[in-house]
Amino acid sequence: MLDRLIKIATTPVSLRAKIMRRVMSSLALGSYVTRLHACAVNRPWYGWCLYYAALEAKALGHRAMTAIEMGVAGGNGLLCLCDHRDEIEKAVGIQIHIIGIDTGCGLPRSNDARDLLYCWPAGSFEMDQSKLRQRIGTRADLIIGDAKENLAALNFDGRPLGAVMFDLDYYTSTRDALPVLTGNHTLPRMWCYLDDIDGYPENCYVDAIGVRAAVSDFNRQSSDNQVSRVYCFQGLAPEEWHARIYACHRLAHPDYNRCPERGKHQLPLE
Repeated sequence: MLDRLIKIATTPVSLRAKIMRRVMSSLALGSYVTRLHACAVNRPWYGWCLYYAALEAKALGHRAMTAIEMGVAGGNGLLCLCDHRDEIEKAVGIQIHIIGIDTGCGLPRSNDARDLLYCWPAGSFEMDQSKLRQRIGTRADLIIGDAKENLAALNFDGRPLGAVMFDLDYYTSTRDALPVLTGNHTLPRMWCYLDDIDGYPENCYVDAIGVRAAVSDFNRQSSDNQVSRVYCFQGLAPEEWHARIYACHRLAHPDYNRCPERGKHQLPLE
């Protein structure tokens, strides 16, 4: 108990802020955007990616967009993504289609040392498919199978991909899933949450293994498709998840240089 109190009292986020977040979340105080920026929502990293992808899609004239969770595991993240979707659709005025992709039987077997097998034994994070399908109902599409095999079969039906939550743990699985960010079904810029970019000291993450290595390989394949950290959290209390928010810029996308009609920026002489 003492260790927990010390940790709470010495983290960058003040105890006052934590209490206020709990109150705002429980009572739904303030607009969705206010609660999102205050981290008074469940998994604010999911809400951040989904909200700003929705803003981009709406500004570019789309009536709907798609968001994907790669690596569903038990399903808590997918349900959370659906909850964010419900609020964001009302706030932004756009429809959001949610897709979850997972093997259904946990992490696959691997012989690739870059998959951090010393952290993630095969079979970890197995899904209770029937229970999850019952919970999500029609709120999202759940696709069971290897991500690499399922990417080609995805039907976006005019709803461009705007956000992807990558939680696949392995280098190989992330490497095989990243191509979802390419093709003619995407927004020019997509928001991504990359879990396992960093972690506990015992995981000993470095650039040559895991998700970081997969991102580096992806970026080397084409200078027109680049995944990188975003730098947009000035003025917000520092959070661990900020370092896991990335964006994919598709520099050759036909709409990449299109500026939504918001009027020219001006700085009149005083």
